Amino acid sequence: MGSSKLQFTSLLIFSLILLSHSLGAMAQDPGSDCDFVGSCKNKADCAKPCGAKGHSPTAVLCVPNPNGGKRCCCIIA
Repeated sequence: MGSSKLQFTSLLIFSLILLSHSLGAMAQDPGSDCDFVGSCKNKADCAKPCGAKGHSPTAVLCVPNPNGGKRCCCIIA
C-alpha cells in the first residue's frame, strides 16, 4: 500500500512540474505581444518599468502571472 502511495505522489509531483513548465513556456511565447517586466497591482504600476525598457509607458497591461500575483505586460505589437 505504501508503495502505491509513493508512486501516486511521484506521478502527481511530476505532472505538476510539467504543467508549470508548459505554463511558463506559454507565458514567454516568442510570438507574444508582451515584454513581461516587473510586478504590478494595477495598470498604472507598469508605466515606469515599461518606459525604462524603451516601450511606450501607455501601452501596458497588468496581467496575471502563472507563478502567482500579477506582472506588467509592455505591449510590443
